[in-house]
Amino acid sequence: MRCPPYRSTSFAAVLIVLAASAGAWAADAKPDEKPITFEDDVSAILKKNCSTCHGDAKQEGGLSLTTYAAVMKGSGGGEIVVAGRSGASRLIEVITASDDGDRMPPEGDRVPAEAVALIKKWIDTGLRENAGSSVAAMRTLGFKAAAPADDGAPGAMPTNLASFTRPPTRRAYPVLALAASPRAPLVAAAGYGAIDLVDPVTRSPLGAIEFPEGEPLVLAFSRSGRLLLAAGGKPVQNGAAVLFDVATGKRLASVGDEPDAVIAADISPDEKLVAIGGTGRLVKLYSTEDGSLVASIEKHTDWVTAVAFSPDGAYLATGDRIGNIHLWDGRSGRVILPLSDHKKSVRALSWRSDSGVVASCGEDGTVVWWDVKDGWPVVNKPNAHAGGVLDCRFGPQGELATCGRDGLVKLWSAEGNETKKYSIADDTPADARPAAGVPLLPTRVAISADGEQVLAGDTSGRLHGWATK
Repeated sequence: MRCPPYRSTSFAAVLIVLAASAGAWAADAKPDEKPITFEDDVSAILKKNCSTCHGDAKQEGGLSLTTYAAVMKGSGGGEIVVAGRSGASRLIEVITASDDGDRMPPEGDRVPAEAVALIKKWIDTGLRENAGSSVAAMRTLGFKAAAPADDGAPGAMPTNLASFTRPPTRRAYPVLALAASPRAPLVAAAGYGAIDLVDPVTRSPLGAIEFPEGEPLVLAFSRSGRLLLAAGGKPVQNGAAVLFDVATGKRLASVGDEPDAVIAADISPDEKLVAIGGTGRLVKLYSTEDGSLVASIEKHTDWVTAVAFSPDGAYLATGDRIGNIHLWDGRSGRVILPLSDHKKSVRALSWRSDSGVVASCGEDGTVVWWDVKDGWPVVNKPNAHAGGVLDCRFGPQGELATCGRDGLVKLWSAEGNETKKYSIADDTPADARPAAGVPLLPTRVAISADGEQVLAGDTSGRLHGWATK
């Protein structure tokens, strides 16, 4: 999907890959390696670094790290390792804490980086006790893909979502992600630690979903409208992608356990795969049903900043921070075409509903409509927004909404002609505008399922909306 509109250097990266292509990508996977186990690898690290406070003679906080069973038991505060999720494991948190007062061990040298990496790998590969052990049960929420046919049925709407306490913020939090349901009058907008669900016409609240991972930097509804994908995390700490049931707000699945926030993600049309990525330029494809890593590949030479599955599942388009775009064949796993027109970072990719055209936009101020049959740029708007384009999103009739650093939101016809122009500043009351010298920018755009409303979030946390006709 897309990349945050600013602060891009502080976040993680990317994502790509395509639905039916799992087998085609398999050749890029690493061969099997000797499994990391507690007895062979981890026990000695814990004994050397932690036995003074958590050994046989002393167990601070009720925690012993002398045996596998003791580590699995955890402390008085609960479990300290979570199978498959080192980023969510308390053990990793305390031995890598940046604050000297929080980091363990409290005295002496910190646990060496290579030892930390080994413990992380032990956790992420299933917490094996020894070479003869099976992996610990990876937590699964029993999600089953069930994408319905395009029968015109309405999408899900939220009902009686659970309440929760939002984490406080020092200032208004920008709308870093925005998505419209393809089948229902519903829009999802990112807040800090939360996802707000609102009516696209009145922008009145319809409920909220908690996102304890941190910042939701990507939001995307599934084609059925029953699922909401949220990806993000905390910069240089953790990242993941989570699937929610739109009607109930229930978490259905969580994939990825990244060391940095995920800033680009998408769900395949059949709801079976989620693709994510990071600043390491590695693309990962996960199964939504069991959370397993289906494939990982390297192609882009810089952060992947945008990724989008085509509505029919035949293609995947991916873009990066230096302007490269690649179109992938989902059936053979090969690159079909490079799409080369952008000179700076690609900020977003969006597919037309018929899967025949993919639009791209970038920091070079350009918006391009690409014919995927031959990679021809059917329409190229080199000065669509002065200073750079931050987002683009197709509507149901082929119309395209864009926003940029010029403070404008624009609507383009199916032929690529500008038809409407909206100003964020003009739609913001004087008492809600930021202080002098602080820019007020649109961050994300969306078009309602009926095509009658174009919406935009901004850097002050407000959600704007205008009629398209």
